[in-house]
Amino acid sequence: MSEPPPALRENLFGTLARLEERIAEARLDRGEVLDVRGLSARTALAEGEIQALLTEGAQPPADDIEGRIRRRVRTLHETRLAASGRKRSEVCKEVADALSISPEWARQLLLGKKMPNVPDLTALAAFFGVEQGTGFFTDPAPVVLDRELRRLLEELGGDGDGPLVRFATRHGVVTLALRGRQLTPRKQEALAVMLEGLLSGGEDTER
Repeated sequence: MSEPPPALRENLFGTLARLEERIAEARLDRGEVLDVRGLSARTALAEGEIQALLTEGAQPPADDIEGRIRRRVRTLHETRLAASGRKRSEVCKEVADALSISPEWARQLLLGKKMPNVPDLTALAAFFGVEQGTGFFTDPAPVVLDRELRRLLEELGGDGDGPLVRFATRHGVVTLALRGRQLTPRKQEALAVMLEGLLSGGEDTER
């Protein structure tokens, strides 16, 4: 069992501090931006683990690499299963076909009861479409959460102003609900343009 190195948590707190600044500057709803349930769904970290990581001074539970991998495979599977509304047996069969293993062995992997080997873990990352590849399952929790917070920071404009933040500031929008949606800068720009058009149309109608 091992605890995350202090340097990893320092990097995480640095990112969190910058994100907190952006939230305050743009008058966003902190609870929606840093929604623990949404963060858990996107990172496959347990909600309690995320809460501990977001609290300075609190220590997330120590883990080992094997337990970490099995737990994240299970969490990712359960999250995707709940979101899709599909039957577990259907997903197990698809995973079995993708990994060329039996449906029962696939079920054991997805439930976190068995440890996937490197080829199977690589195939699972591809099956679930995680951008980080096997690192999604193997990276220490502070690295995983820091990566997600950096993505959020980028969506909010980083050290500058993102399209949606500029739009919100220009029109006096007090809160901007992200609700866990992952929008690229290009999608943010498209959404801001669309909203600008709707507001402009409304102003012309009122005249």
